[in-house]
Amino acid sequence: MPEKITDALSSVMREEFIFGYTDATGVRVYPSIDSLVKKHNVARATLYRHAEKENWQGQKNQIQTEIEQKLDDERVTKLLKEGKKLDDTALAIAQGMLTSVGRKLQKGFQDEQNNPVDGGLAETLLRDLSQTAINAQKLGKLALGQAQEISKVSADVSSPEAFREIMEQLDEIAESRSSSHDHSLQ
Repeated sequence: MPEKITDALSSVMREEFIFGYTDATGVRVYPSIDSLVKKHNVARATLYRHAEKENWQGQKNQIQTEIEQKLDDERVTKLLKEGKKLDDTALAIAQGMLTSVGRKLQKGFQDEQNNPVDGGLAETLLRDLSQTAINAQKLGKLALGQAQEISKVSADVSSPEAFREIMEQLDEIAESRSSSHDHSLQ
């Protein structure tokens, strides 16, 4: 014979239906009305009337939606924190790279001033330092959220004509620097 559905039993079954319960294996279970009928030995029709009258399904749907929204919000917050941490680290690395390049360039310029004939940076080192500076700038801009600027720079540098123009400008700079160090005797 089925149990009578008291207010206390109705409350327990409602909680189990809406919020679920943890089974013996530690898994959260969301029972159906029929499962609750069997588990609590109550009349099926009576439990369906209680559930319908108190809108258990609507409450369950609302609670599940709220839980999912809260979980999504927590995930977004976590991703934002992790993204900020990653960007801060990338920006620090980019700044370190630029500082290192700056020191090496400064040392090369001083060496060239002290020894105009043989001093200065080798062309390959200068090119490597330039590439390192460009990569540091790209990394820094990405960390600051300026990715669209990077694609413009990348597109320009990847074209052969733009590369030739840059190389010509570097050659002009090198010529002007070397001519300022030439001393002719008269």
